[in-house]
Amino acid sequence: MRLFKVILILMLIASVVPTAMVGLLAVSHTREILVRDAQELSGERVQQLRLKTESLLGEPTRAVMGLTHVPHFFSLPASERQAQVQTVLDQRREVALITLYAPDGQLLVSLAGPGEQGLVAHQARARSLLQGLSSVRYSEVYETGADKVPAVTVALPVGNPVTGYLAAQLTLDGLSPLLRRQSLPVQAIAYVTDIHGRLVAGPGLPNARLGTDLSARPAVRSLLQTLGHAKPTELFRVGNFGDGADRVAAAYAVLPEAGWAVVSEEPLEVAYAQVATMERTMGWGVLTALVVALILAATFSRRVTRPLHGLMKSALEIARGQFGTLFPTQAKNELGELAQTFNYMSQQLMAYDQETRGLYESLEKGYLETIVALANSIDSKDSYTRGHSQRVGDTAVEIGRELGLHDMEIRQLRYGGILHDIGKIGIVETILLKQTQLTAEEMTVMREHPAIGDSIINPVGFLKGVRAAVRSHHERWDGTGYPDKLQGEQIPLIARIVGCADTFDACTSTRPYQKAMSLDVALDIMDKLRGASLDPKVVDALHRVIEKKGVRMEGQGQPQPVKLAS
Repeated sequence: MRLFKVILILMLIASVVPTAMVGLLAVSHTREILVRDAQELSGERVQQLRLKTESLLGEPTRAVMGLTHVPHFFSLPASERQAQVQTVLDQRREVALITLYAPDGQLLVSLAGPGEQGLVAHQARARSLLQGLSSVRYSEVYETGADKVPAVTVALPVGNPVTGYLAAQLTLDGLSPLLRRQSLPVQAIAYVTDIHGRLVAGPGLPNARLGTDLSARPAVRSLLQTLGHAKPTELFRVGNFGDGADRVAAAYAVLPEAGWAVVSEEPLEVAYAQVATMERTMGWGVLTALVVALILAATFSRRVTRPLHGLMKSALEIARGQFGTLFPTQAKNELGELAQTFNYMSQQLMAYDQETRGLYESLEKGYLETIVALANSIDSKDSYTRGHSQRVGDTAVEIGRELGLHDMEIRQLRYGGILHDIGKIGIVETILLKQTQLTAEEMTVMREHPAIGDSIINPVGFLKGVRAAVRSHHERWDGTGYPDKLQGEQIPLIARIVGCADTFDACTSTRPYQKAMSLDVALDIMDKLRGASLDPKVVDALHRVIEKKGVRMEGQGQPQPVKLAS
């Protein structure tokens, strides 16, 4: 019972602690990824809206600025200047009014689009913008006309030195539809404010009108606090804002010329709903894994200790002189072989119990055979591994011959293909023989096998030439492989050939997690990897090998591993 408890506790520690740690790390890492993805998505939406808003405001502004490119615009006859201005009004629906001013601010002419009114108010706004004007300047947004259409006045100087000023009223009736058309999550809203926190446009805000003070909203409050310490330049920010129930996931970007800011916000619990779902799912997964680990640990501990307890009783009987005592077992594992060896030892002891020397030799032989039986009963490698290495070696040789390599290089290719995975001897079987996808931590361990294999064959003199195949067969043509992140021609040719053969065999072989692919599918995958992970000329050589040698499919029904005819 004490051994059972010790084994149970040790197995629980060995399984529960890593499972819990991996679960916590996975939850933490995945949470960071999901939060970052949600924030990046929010930031992308705001940047798109900022570009669209700048375009909506910038296109009519550029149309008005086009007048400044007319040579000697203010020196033209009045009728010709008015014709140029009228052309802009006719071509741009968003340009409602245009006013020309002399360098001293004297009004020269005002022209309005069809049906537009409010020239006096426009001229007053324009004059306020002319004070110290040296570049494009926008007024605050206001409503105009009977329909209360939002608009903004823009003023700009002409010439250097200044020969006059242009002022235009631009309507913003397309801004709210633009925000409404933006693809947003169900509970997300997007709106535009000025740098004072007043609403410019916001179809998603209930009961909000132009000029509504939004400074109490968490994202706008953060915007105003940031602008309080800096000028409204190309400011962009994404994150979580507010406290308690008012917390939101938001992003905002400033349009410096207009003095506006585009804001997108979403309730925090909605924005990170995937995070909460992930945490619950992984929490249940870890809990389930712990329960399964407890059950398996108890079952395994019982299966280990029960035969040992029986062996202990039989051993005590032998110690009392009852030689020939047998321990019945039908187990076909190491413990079963141990029991069989124990029975054999018992029978030998019974035969030689009258002879001390014979008894000693029988015991020594029994212990020795027990150790040998236990050692020989452990099969750390499966048959697939050997078959895979042989196939990789054969395919690598065919590719090498197609590339015109000499005999010594061909021989090294064969050894390299057979030995390329020798480092997996140093990988624990729980990872090496795992039937499901490896975790990030397990993959890190698995990726150590090229370096382990290199260290294994390094002392062997005649295998010096195949070290590159063992160490570098997982390097990628684009430099993202391992363990040394070699790129292109930096990767030894023998490693590039073995890596291509390894990939081809992985595609065309049945594995615990994958059925063998058909040849067409496998070659299609090899072509997709051409220039990314595989050397293009090696992939081309593989194609030529298949075309010249031909292929055959073993068995019927499901595809089987493709074997190159030799």
